[in-house]
Amino acid sequence: MSERKNYDPGLIKVGELLTQKRKSLGIDYSSRENFINHRSVELFDGQEWISLRHLINLENGKNWISIEKLIILSAALEEDPVDLFQEIISTYNKYKEK
Repeated sequence: MSERKNYDPGLIKVGELLTQKRKSLGIDYSSRENFINHRSVELFDGQEWISLRHLINLENGKNWISIEKLIILSAALEEDPVDLFQEIISTYNKYKEK
Protein backbone atom coordinates (compact mmCIF):
# COMPACT_ATOMS: atom_id res chain seq x y z
CA MET A 1 0.00 0.00 0.00
CA SER A 2 1.47 3.32 -1.01
CA GLU A 3 1.46 6.46 1.04
CA ARG A 4 -0.70 9.33 -0.18
CA LYS A 5 1.07 12.46 -1.35
CA ASN A 6 -1.99 14.74 -1.34
CA TYR A 7 -3.60 16.12 1.78
CA ASP A 8 -7.08 14.64 2.26
CA PRO A 9 -9.01 16.25 5.14
CA GLY A 10 -11.50 13.38 5.26
CA LEU A 11 -8.75 10.81 5.64
CA ILE A 12 -7.04 12.95 8.30
CA LYS A 13 -10.29 12.95 10.32
CA VAL A 14 -10.57 9.16 9.92
CA GLY A 15 -7.04 8.87 11.32
CA GLU A 16 -7.99 11.08 14.26
CA LEU A 17 -11.05 8.91 14.87
CA LEU A 18 -8.90 5.76 15.00
CA THR A 19 -6.38 7.45 17.30
CA GLN A 20 -9.15 8.56 19.67
CA LYS A 21 -10.61 5.05 19.78
CA ARG A 22 -7.18 3.56 20.56
CA LYS A 23 -6.49 6.06 23.33
CA SER A 24 -9.96 5.59 24.83
CA LEU A 25 -9.00 2.00 25.67
CA GLY A 26 -6.88 3.31 28.53
CA ILE A 27 -3.40 4.35 29.55
CA ASP A 28 -1.88 0.99 28.57
CA TYR A 29 -2.84 1.72 24.96
CA SER A 30 -1.90 5.41 24.78
CA SER A 31 1.23 4.77 22.72
CA ARG A 32 1.01 2.97 19.40
CA GLU A 33 3.81 0.58 20.37
CA ASN A 34 2.08 -0.44 23.60
CA PHE A 35 -1.24 -0.84 21.79
CA ILE A 36 0.30 -3.15 19.20
CA ASN A 37 2.28 -5.15 21.76
CA HIS A 38 -0.53 -5.53 24.32
CA ARG A 39 -3.11 -6.49 21.70
CA SER A 40 -0.69 -8.93 20.11
CA VAL A 41 -0.47 -10.82 23.40
CA GLU A 42 -4.11 -10.34 24.44
CA LEU A 43 -5.84 -11.14 21.15
CA PHE A 44 -3.47 -12.53 18.55
CA ASP A 45 -1.41 -15.18 20.39
CA GLY A 46 1.70 -13.00 20.29
CA GLN A 47 1.62 -12.79 16.49
CA GLU A 48 2.29 -9.58 14.58
CA TRP A 49 -1.07 -8.24 13.48
CA ILE A 50 -0.15 -4.75 12.28
CA SER A 51 3.15 -2.97 11.80
CA LEU A 52 3.92 0.22 13.64
CA ARG A 53 4.46 2.04 10.33
CA HIS A 54 1.07 0.92 9.01
CA LEU A 55 -0.71 2.07 12.18
CA ILE A 56 1.12 5.41 12.05
CA ASN A 57 0.06 5.90 8.42
CA LEU A 58 -3.55 5.04 9.23
CA GLU A 59 -3.70 7.34 12.24
CA ASN A 60 -2.01 10.18 10.34
CA GLY A 61 -4.48 9.90 7.47
CA LYS A 62 -1.93 8.80 4.90
CA ASN A 63 -3.48 5.43 4.02
CA TRP A 64 -6.91 3.92 3.62
CA ILE A 65 -7.44 0.78 5.65
CA SER A 66 -8.01 -2.51 3.83
CA ILE A 67 -11.03 -4.67 4.69
CA GLU A 68 -8.76 -7.31 6.22
CA LYS A 69 -7.02 -4.76 8.48
CA LEU A 70 -10.36 -3.13 9.32
CA ILE A 71 -11.63 -6.42 10.72
CA ILE A 72 -8.42 -7.02 12.67
CA LEU A 73 -8.20 -3.43 13.93
CA SER A 74 -11.85 -3.46 14.98
CA ALA A 75 -11.13 -6.45 17.23
CA ALA A 76 -8.12 -4.64 18.71
CA LEU A 77 -10.26 -1.53 19.30
CA GLU A 78 -13.10 -3.62 20.78
CA GLU A 79 -15.47 -2.35 18.09
CA ASP A 80 -17.94 -4.13 15.85
CA PRO A 81 -16.37 -4.07 12.34
CA VAL A 82 -19.61 -3.01 10.64
CA ASP A 83 -20.13 -0.15 13.10
CA LEU A 84 -16.50 0.94 12.75
CA PHE A 85 -16.77 0.87 8.95
CA GLN A 86 -19.92 2.99 9.05
CA GLU A 87 -18.26 5.45 11.40
CA ILE A 88 -15.21 5.69 9.13
CA ILE A 89 -17.36 6.33 6.04
CA SER A 90 -19.51 8.86 7.87
CA THR A 91 -16.45 10.72 9.16
CA TYR A 92 -14.77 10.68 5.77
CA ASN A 93 -17.84 11.95 3.94
CA LYS A 94 -18.33 14.75 6.46
CA TYR A 95 -14.77 16.12 6.05
CA LYS A 96 -13.62 15.13 2.54
CA GLU A 97 -12.70 17.79 0.03
CA LYS A 98 -15.66 18.88 -2.02
